[in-house]
Amino acid sequence: MMSYQFKGQLNGLVCADCPEPLSDVFVRLYRHQLLQDVSLLVVAQPKDTFAILSDHEIRSKASSLIAESKTDAYGNFVFNLGPLQNYRGEAFEIDVYCATLPHRKPGHQLPPPVQFSLTSLRPLWRENISGQCAIWNHCLSSRYWCLLRAKFGAWSICGRVTTGSETKIPLPALKVMAYDVDWTEHDELGSAWTDHNGKFRIDYLAEHFQKTPFSPVINLELFGGPDIYFKITTAGGVNVLNESPARGRQGDRENQGNCFCVELDVPDMPPSVDAPIAFTHAGRYNITTQINAAS
Repeated sequence: MMSYQFKGQLNGLVCADCPEPLSDVFVRLYRHQLLQDVSLLVVAQPKDTFAILSDHEIRSKASSLIAESKTDAYGNFVFNLGPLQNYRGEAFEIDVYCATLPHRKPGHQLPPPVQFSLTSLRPLWRENISGQCAIWNHCLSSRYWCLLRAKFGAWSICGRVTTGSETKIPLPALKVMAYDVDWTEHDELGSAWTDHNGKFRIDYLAEHFQKTPFSPVINLELFGGPDIYFKITTAGGVNVLNESPARGRQGDRENQGNCFCVELDVPDMPPSVDAPIAFTHAGRYNITTQINAAS
């Protein structure tokens, strides 16, 4: 019997400019069941076949499992299929099983695992020296990826810090702090350093902003998202952006969802007196560097 190697990569979008690999999840391949119309399923778009499965649905298809493979840190997976799996090159259904999600902050209680059905695929097999090979890469839209992240209580802010309303010059090595305007106190959601493109990412949990002094008896933000405002400092602690808590009550910041993307402008960036010095040649140095101060 011929051998088949199926490999690929899975990613998800927090937002259009913030992709992430689906690391340390299990990709599961299933045979189609008798009553399924395979010819229709393999031409359907993943957005039409995506479904989060119940425990009953997972158990009902267990006998149809061909194989499973765990993704690496970059979302890559590899299947080597053949006689052991009784596989002959036919179409299969692709599911993903998540015990947790990448970038999820540790919390008091880990939610139950989630398995979702992604699509049906008839691989385009190509012959190589070891048998047949097919490659399939997929990126989940932010609509579905953020839905899955919400089930794990995983919340993220992806952003970019620039200066100049026209030029949009990225600002590296700045510390960005995100806060939620609470009814009694302002909760710090987290902080991160900008990279050489001015980009940053802050990950936090729902429990970070839903907790109040009266929790769990009274929790006013149980059904809403945080009202977000920001502060930005240099590595030396100089404030370059200091938003008022009232900024978090404005329409574009109030009650944000678990995937929030933002552009932050520092209108009057002072000369960097504490930027790290990067030596480039003997006798020369450059104070404009791409070193990430978080590393």
